[in-house]
Amino acid sequence: MLFLGESVNCPLCGRASDGLNPIPNWGQWRRCPDCTLQFADPIRLPEDPRVFFARAYAGEIATNEMKDFARRVLVRQAIIEDPTLWFWSPAFYEILNRLKRTRAPGSLILEVGCGLGFFLHALRNEGFTPIGLDVAETVVELNRRDGFKVWHGTVESVSPGWVTPDAVVCMFMLQHLESPLETLRSVRRLWPNAPLAIAQYGPSNIDDERSKPPRTLTRWNSKSLESALTRAGYRAEVKEIPSTGSESRLVRPMMIARQRLDLTAKGYRLTKRAERFLFPRLTKPLRRQGFVLLAFAEPSVEDASPQRLDSESDQSTSEE
Repeated sequence: MLFLGESVNCPLCGRASDGLNPIPNWGQWRRCPDCTLQFADPIRLPEDPRVFFARAYAGEIATNEMKDFARRVLVRQAIIEDPTLWFWSPAFYEILNRLKRTRAPGSLILEVGCGLGFFLHALRNEGFTPIGLDVAETVVELNRRDGFKVWHGTVESVSPGWVTPDAVVCMFMLQHLESPLETLRSVRRLWPNAPLAIAQYGPSNIDDERSKPPRTLTRWNSKSLESALTRAGYRAEVKEIPSTGSESRLVRPMMIARQRLDLTAKGYRLTKRAERFLFPRLTKPLRRQGFVLLAFAEPSVEDASPQRLDSESDQSTSEE
């Protein structure tokens, strides 16, 4: 409980933060006036992340629409066969294309927070050697069965010398972390020469349920993400990517209907393909700016001699 006059420091820059609004049954949202990060107070998960996210994938947590995790397990194979059926933001294509330009075939690419392995499969299909890391045993075992090398645990638990990746990627996972800056610093310490690519939910990508704790502990914008990367020891470029409009409330009834139908992988694939072809024209007026953040970063210490990621920006017309 926060008492009147008591300050709460920003988890990124350590500055005193301002209160924004209450979070029912939790605490309150706060905002740093310096780096502009929004964070939950308290900024912590209700239990060990390995336990919490294992329970989420088992369908044991209903709050914050966390049944999403279990639903994705059911349709995992359909998405692996066609990754665009997932939340396949243009940010994914930009990261893949940049890796293809700047890394040789067979390069070792580490995904931190690899989840159900959708991006691991996409990387392997492009000729890379993907490896993963995740806290949830369910997804670790699924990915290992598919032939991927995966660390079970947090970044901070990784043994020095476990792998030496040519690049590191993080996909929509910073919001789950209790200490995002410390995790980024651990990535920098463990793999000092590896460039880093991050895709993250943007400031307009706020959902009434999914964007609250314990599922979401932090809310990011381009300034706060760049600040975090700089403090972790990177030189970063951050850009914002607009939505496709498919996230609009007007489209949600169709998505809810699909979930309630309990479709097989084949049925899920068919309905998602229909959405992919029909939605672009229907949802174009509903697009929002700043929906996804995309950051490319490289180690900033001069003697690290990092291999730079190309600074060109891909122009993608692919839909989320």
